Amino acid sequence: MAGVAERVFAMFKLDAAKQQALLRLRLLLLRRQFEREPGRMVGFMVFLAIFGPLVLLVATASGFVYVAAPDPWPVQAMGIVLSALWLIWIVLPLLAFRTNEGLDLSRLLVYPLRTRDWVASTLLGTLFDGPSYVTLPFFLAMLVGWLDQPLLLIVLLPAIVIAYLLMIAAGQLVLTASMGLLRSRRFRDLSIVVFSLLGSSCYFINRGVEAWARAAGAAELSQIEPLNFLRWLPPGACAQAVASASAGDWSGALLWLGYATAWLAVLLWAWWKVLVRMTTGAAAWSAPALAPRKVQQKRTSTGDAIAALGFAWLPTPARAMLAKELKAIWRVPQRRIALLQSVLAPFVLIIAVFFGEMDALSRLPEWTALGLPAIMLFAAWGLSTNMLGMESRGLTMLLLTPAPRWQLLLGKGLAYSLMAFVPTAIYAAVLTVIAGSSLILFGLLAGAGTALAVIAVNMVASVYYPFPFDENRTTRQRSGGGCATGVVQVVFAPPVMAVAAAPTVLPMALGVWWKLPLLTTLGTLIGLIYAAVLFVALARYAGQVLTTREAEVLAAATLER
Repeated sequence: MAGVAERVFAMFKLDAAKQQALLRLRLLLLRRQFEREPGRMVGFMVFLAIFGPLVLLVATASGFVYVAAPDPWPVQAMGIVLSALWLIWIVLPLLAFRTNEGLDLSRLLVYPLRTRDWVASTLLGTLFDGPSYVTLPFFLAMLVGWLDQPLLLIVLLPAIVIAYLLMIAAGQLVLTASMGLLRSRRFRDLSIVVFSLLGSSCYFINRGVEAWARAAGAAELSQIEPLNFLRWLPPGACAQAVASASAGDWSGALLWLGYATAWLAVLLWAWWKVLVRMTTGAAAWSAPALAPRKVQQKRTSTGDAIAALGFAWLPTPARAMLAKELKAIWRVPQRRIALLQSVLAPFVLIIAVFFGEMDALSRLPEWTALGLPAIMLFAAWGLSTNMLGMESRGLTMLLLTPAPRWQLLLGKGLAYSLMAFVPTAIYAAVLTVIAGSSLILFGLLAGAGTALAVIAVNMVASVYYPFPFDENRTTRQRSGGGCATGVVQVVFAPPVMAVAAAPTVLPMALGVWWKLPLLTTLGTLIGLIYAAVLFVALARYAGQVLTTREAEVLAAATLER
């Protein structure tokens, strides 16, 4: 077996001993990774249990199309599958999901290895990556689909290998570019907006495709040949090679395989150039450095601006923390995700419910103002969860601040309340235009009370059960935390928030149900006062607890290095 491997390496002019050493190193690092982080193995098994059956189902469906569908749909489906897998391998790294966990080539540059040995070891090492196994059922389905044509395997097997290498090369190129480009603040901010909009638009795209399919009819759909367009993509060319070979055009099949191979060479060359430039100090994607500009001294501080907005009554530490949090919510990508989602989620829900019947919005009853506290609840929940852990690397500096801890939490909580008020105010304005009811004002006040109650609960939860959070990530994935923390944050905290916020909404709901305007008015005002008292009381309690648990909180919220 070893002799066969050495002959294969020699065929491609590779150093067999070095390749075997690199593969052993890859397996050793993989084993150590799971030994040091047992949670990764659990996460991988859960991933397989959840998505494994789905992948097998889709792969089986594609195999059924290859076997049973009439011509030319088998090769058309093959082109769609290969192009989709290739695009997924490109997009997933942009979503901060690593498709390749190979060796860090930037650390291998100091060793006397040839370029082809580096590239070959990286491509071979991907055979040990979990995402690579996800693609295996799709390739097996292709082999099963054309198993009755043994002669066609002469083209099919190289096409599958080239398509797989194209996926790996594209993924490595994106991952290497992520050393600089994906970590830049501008790209992260842009990706947050783009991905939020894409996620919100999936429903509308699906509805649009369904409407187009119904209008087109079966006859028009049967004449569509997507491979005519997909074949110009690198993996689509592999499918076109199979299509040409099945039609007897073997020279055309070789030409399309050559076209795909040329794309593979270009991607590998681009990947290697980006890697060398970025690991030797020359950034491949950065613009020339500009001369530093002189920043003019601002006449008024942010704290003074906050005081001018009506918060002069706050203690100085609380006012400073309020200003700091408002800046962080907008500047830190993860917090901006929560803010954008709180604005977009209700909008998407409304459009989904009234899609195609938008005139029904004008007939909404006035008691729909009761939905405003619900919007405020989810917005405040998303923004204020793990408020101490979200400090990430700045938590140490925060705890060194010589200020009462409850005042720091008070400022943070008020900042989250203001930010949660933004989406609620937007939808309150929309309801005012549509319904024109005075209940909207009371719904807005009840929503403000709901936000204060929810954030008050999160203050206490963040002191007892914080978890670390990496602010450099482009997604809101958790960066750690034990099982107890996850259970409390997901299972116990939401019911406690609902119970704490109930007195702010229940009087208004009863007043609307019993048609007692006085109960609605007084109940809403009393509920708002109750929420303010609860907010200050829990801020003081959480501050006292934080004073005695600073070491535990810092240890629980510190990122592992």
